[in-house]
Amino acid sequence: MISKPLFKQSCKANGVMWLIVTIAVCFMLSCVMLIAGGGNIAQTKDAVQSTIIEGELNSQMEKRALNYFEIADSALLHFDEKFLAEYAAYQDAQGKTEAESSQLAFSTAYQNATTDLQAYANNLRENLGYEENSNEAKELQGLIFYVLNPMTTQDTYMFDEFYTKLGEKAPRYDMTTVDSTNRSEYIGDYCQTNASIFLAGNMVSEDNIAVVVDVLKDYDVTREQYHELGFDSYNNVKITSETVVVNFRANLKYRLENIKEGETEESIKNELATKFTSSLLSSLPEEVSSAISDIGSMDLYGLLVGSIFFKMAGLLLPIIYMIMTANALIAGQVDSGSMAYILSTSTKRKTVTLTQSIFLVLSLLCMFVCTTITSIICLSIVNVTTTLTIGKLLLINLGAFVVMFALSGICFLSSSWFNRSKHSMALGGGLSMFFLVATMLGLFGSSIIPSVIRMDALNFFNYASIISLFDVTSILDGSLTFLWKLAILFAIGIACYVVAIKKFNKKDLPL
Repeated sequence: MISKPLFKQSCKANGVMWLIVTIAVCFMLSCVMLIAGGGNIAQTKDAVQSTIIEGELNSQMEKRALNYFEIADSALLHFDEKFLAEYAAYQDAQGKTEAESSQLAFSTAYQNATTDLQAYANNLRENLGYEENSNEAKELQGLIFYVLNPMTTQDTYMFDEFYTKLGEKAPRYDMTTVDSTNRSEYIGDYCQTNASIFLAGNMVSEDNIAVVVDVLKDYDVTREQYHELGFDSYNNVKITSETVVVNFRANLKYRLENIKEGETEESIKNELATKFTSSLLSSLPEEVSSAISDIGSMDLYGLLVGSIFFKMAGLLLPIIYMIMTANALIAGQVDSGSMAYILSTSTKRKTVTLTQSIFLVLSLLCMFVCTTITSIICLSIVNVTTTLTIGKLLLINLGAFVVMFALSGICFLSSSWFNRSKHSMALGGGLSMFFLVATMLGLFGSSIIPSVIRMDALNFFNYASIISLFDVTSILDGSLTFLWKLAILFAIGIACYVVAIKKFNKKDLPL
């Protein structure tokens, strides 16, 4: 079926070029993988990602701190109002001394106000749409009563242990100044301190940390990285919580004292809450925040190796080798007259085309076997956070070979079709280079490029190049979309080689 002498001749004629191209490609690949893996690309990505995550966590924590404060403040204002009303009603008990009457009024009013606070918490739960025994309902009730820290007896308080475990002084809700006209300011200060303690105490509990870290693992955040961000530190969380509440209250007081036409207390609160709890991304223009988010969640190392090297830069030299070799194997020999010498022997045309096509495919296969070995060694050496694994790297190398197989089929068909080298290289080589350039342009319009520098109009070129069927993104994501696309490329290569062999067998040669 094949001619061994002709195969050896092709090896000798193209072996040096193959060796130079293969060494050059492997050298460039090793430089890209090792330098990128040991350089700033991982640090840049990690820094952006850490900034985004830290900003978003801070934002969520500040929102919760304000939410806790407003719930506790409203609940204790309600409690205080109920207590004062009950205290006034029971203060003039008949048949009692002034001291006895005051003590009875206090205990009765306190008990009734505490009972009413439970009803208030239940109504708030229903208004918020929480199920009775849900975690949200328990958190809501816990917030209100832990901040109040109600008395069970004259000298015993319900949640002292919670505060003392955190190294805090257990709060005592002050009832001695029931006739004060500045109760709202006192309640605000009281809730500011104790709601922040309640939030910080729960945030740093191991159960809560485990839940948060489990959510963040999708962003490659480990328990150690979460610790480095400081969100498991009680003091950090408490200070952050108190700071945002202090700023909110101070600005709210000023704005209410200088309220403008059309403003309401509710609108001012909403505006300030948004201002003081906005994250880094939400404070930036939408396009910029989207781009930063893209970079933070992007596997830059996988993008560089897979989509930029193997899909574009790493194909350039193999394409040049393939164009020159495919042309030299058939059209070049016809053009120079050496094909007449080959066919003057007992070698048939079909044997010639089959031998030359097998040589071209095997030479490309051996080239990508070398890049596969090189890339696996480099990936094993570098220490970088990436979704790229050895298995995915094997698939990427396979995909790059299938691309070259399809392009080589086109060039071989062109070489078999034309009798002049210039015509063969113009069509086969021109198409191959067009596909490569179109892929490079299409990259800047594809979804793998951050939106801030993406030019959507250039995405058109992705539909003009068969190299776009090499779906590196699908391989890195672990989906199977790349399989049918590679199947199309393989079918293109097979079809071109089959047509090339049949065409050369039937065409007239200038012998």
